[in-house]
Amino acid sequence: MTPGRLLGGLLVLALLGGCVQQPRQGPADWQTHLNAVSAQTRWDLQGKIGLRAPGRAGSAFLSWNQTPENYRLVLSGALGLGRLVLDGDASGVTWQDKDGATRHHPDPSVLIAKAWGWTVPVNALRYWVRGIPDPSLPVDDQVLEHGLSTRFRQSGWTVAPENYSDVGGISLPGRVRLNGETAAITVSISRWTLPPA
Repeated sequence: MTPGRLLGGLLVLALLGGCVQQPRQGPADWQTHLNAVSAQTRWDLQGKIGLRAPGRAGSAFLSWNQTPENYRLVLSGALGLGRLVLDGDASGVTWQDKDGATRHHPDPSVLIAKAWGWTVPVNALRYWVRGIPDPSLPVDDQVLEHGLSTRFRQSGWTVAPENYSDVGGISLPGRVRLNGETAAITVSISRWTLPPA
């Protein structure tokens, strides 16, 4: 696998959602916020993702559509790799590159480990990008400010949501920094879209 394809794969891993408005005071308490964010099972985001890993770095534009049943991540402009698409549902995840080559596995983390040789809790990313921990994983070292999480650790990754803004009455991050043993990933969100209340 070429270095460009490897980086594209790493960027997709980092991915596994209203409009961003002016910042506001956080919710009254963490549990209220957690319940509100968890109840939103449909969302879209637009933004950019950056990766730093030993010997490589890069960025790509990101489009992410999430529903209760499935998700689609589209990565474009990743070091000339073109458009990369990741589709996930109850049967697993399918990865398609710009040449139309596909891979599928029932467990997205296993697919990633086989393809690129390192692991990340792919299913946790849909929680992390919204600034909340994955409820199925233990949480360590969580820091709360004004009812919002500003840092926590899960599965060997430090997750740092920041630049919260009001999106349809819910505080969502404008940037999320992920730091693991093998990579540092930043997701910068330019637009959130939530369904009408």
